Amino acid sequence: MDTVTSGEVAIDRCRTCGVAWFDFGEIRELTEGRLDADGEEDAAGAAPSPPDPGKTAARLAQARKEAAGLSCPRCSRALQAIDFQLTGTPVLLCRSCGGMLVPRPSVADLSARYRFQRDHAALYASLGASMAEEIRGRLDRKYGPDATAAAGRGEVVPLPLPLVVPLGDAAPAARRLPLVTYGILGLMLALHFLVSAGANGMGALPGRLALPAGTGFSSVPRFALLLSPFFHAGWIPLAVGCLFLYVLGDNVEDRMGRSPFLLFFLFCGAVAGAAHVLWGASGAPSALGSAGAVAAVLGAYLVFFPDVPIEMYGMGRVVTVPAYLFACAWAVAVFLWGWGPGPLSDLLNPAPYTLPGHLAGFAAGAGAAVLCRSFE
Repeated sequence: MDTVTSGEVAIDRCRTCGVAWFDFGEIRELTEGRLDADGEEDAAGAAPSPPDPGKTAARLAQARKEAAGLSCPRCSRALQAIDFQLTGTPVLLCRSCGGMLVPRPSVADLSARYRFQRDHAALYASLGASMAEEIRGRLDRKYGPDATAAAGRGEVVPLPLPLVVPLGDAAPAARRLPLVTYGILGLMLALHFLVSAGANGMGALPGRLALPAGTGFSSVPRFALLLSPFFHAGWIPLAVGCLFLYVLGDNVEDRMGRSPFLLFFLFCGAVAGAAHVLWGASGAPSALGSAGAVAAVLGAYLVFFPDVPIEMYGMGRVVTVPAYLFACAWAVAVFLWGWGPGPLSDLLNPAPYTLPGHLAGFAAGAGAAVLCRSFE
């Protein structure tokens, strides 16, 4: 490696093969055009072609093979091949320190792609203004011009969150105290507080346990499938998971028993995580949280109590529906938000499970409940 200076930032680059190492945040020197990268002369003026799924998958597969024999030059951790910002360009990421090892072809690809965006910044700005005006018109028609004007002045406007969560149910009271459900809730809350406070170096633990999408198990840490359901990437996914578990979990635990319910929660969470790792959309955020495990709780609840009324919140409305209709509403929300990152993903859940993870958790929970009923 040799040092290449980009402004006040020193980039490490091999003069022979052209591979570049970017410490955390230094990749901006390339994407923002301050690093002089070779191989971009043919990109001037021509729009880069959109990523080809087949070619992207082949390049990622090759990058994973290369990553298997490499380690981070900073912290010696394993490197993971990812699709950089869904551009179809593979880079090797260290999830421990955030650094990136970028092969020479990928350096040229990223330089060309982001150079086109910089050269056409005015066009993108005009397109963004047109989209904003269209969205403003839709908000005017739906909420009235007064609400839109209030949002423009920075005032708080009560727009509905696109969430589907249970608030209460009319199932018979549990015959005994749901100790396992309350224990899982307490553990999730305690871990979130400790991680948020950074106690004993726990701030980096969620990043190590996050499950990468569609990469296979080669880069998944040991026991991550069992531990990741207890950590959350934000307060909203934590609140949603706790609501599902608090409202539905006590009755499922009462029906299964304490020890079987604990094994059920761990097993179904691992099944959901494995589905996300194996079949999740490549390039989607790494998954963290109890979404897959509580989907299993919902699946089991649907088998045990299909007609029990559930009070739910959905898109700004609070209604009471049978359990099977609540499951339908949850499925619609999963199909709308479970395909990958969206414009509100950073607010709602920056580390969501993909659609295969949700569906696998739900199916595992329903299957376990059917098996439990067969032994009753």
